[in-house]
Amino acid sequence: MLIKVVVVQARMGCRLSLPDMIHIFKQRPDFVCLPEYWLLDETVGDFHRAALRFHEYLEYLSRLSEELATCVIAGTVVAAENESLYNTCPVILRGSVLGLYRKRHPVQGEGAKGIRPGSENLVIDVGGTRVGVMICGDVFHEELYDEMRREGADIVFVPTTSPYRPDDTIAAKKQRDQKYFIDGSRRAGAYVAKTCGVGKLFERPLQGRSLVAAPWGVLSRIGYDEEENQRIMMVTLDIGDIRDFRTKLVHLPVSPERRPSD
Repeated sequence: MLIKVVVVQARMGCRLSLPDMIHIFKQRPDFVCLPEYWLLDETVGDFHRAALRFHEYLEYLSRLSEELATCVIAGTVVAAENESLYNTCPVILRGSVLGLYRKRHPVQGEGAKGIRPGSENLVIDVGGTRVGVMICGDVFHEELYDEMRREGADIVFVPTTSPYRPDDTIAAKKQRDQKYFIDGSRRAGAYVAKTCGVGKLFERPLQGRSLVAAPWGVLSRIGYDEEENQRIMMVTLDIGDIRDFRTKLVHLPVSPERRPSD
């Protein structure tokens, strides 16, 4: 079974333009993935204000999935519950919310600003494809990839914001991609689609390092010279291949060190 995945490396705070929507629609994708905190613009100064716009954002994302006639892994929005805030990824199929995933491991900056950790994973069936969700810093915790494997995920979507590093090198980026995404893909026995935002989040500059990985390597990625640009990337994935790999997966080697450095 072949499926099409569109990764939208989108500019933070900017909703999709009509030409971009037409371009995506013409690809006839099975899934469209958007970045972490994608809809937060300069008028949203903190996570508490972002949570006040939860229903507005969810309505827009539901409408977007209808207009694109596909399943949208809708980046993340901030949801409030019992005075707690959660970094939350909606999975929406043609206007219907199939599930909400709360980031299990907020990074230090999120925790300091009120984001609390979720407690459950999310793996759901969408048209015969098993879809899992992790968010950004979740990838530093390899046991979550183990959960994806046990749940039979075919694709793990990872909405992300990646901080800009002025002294970063291509070699260092490749090392992190290997450690957190290729090794994670191998551990899960699933494809991994990481989708980044570009621009700024709360005045913090970002770099777009979107990619799609398989256990055997990176299948597609935004070029290193395009990490500051909005880009739309489409990749076709063979679900039969990844399921065959997963059935044969016992203990394959991964990089020996894993630490939160992305």
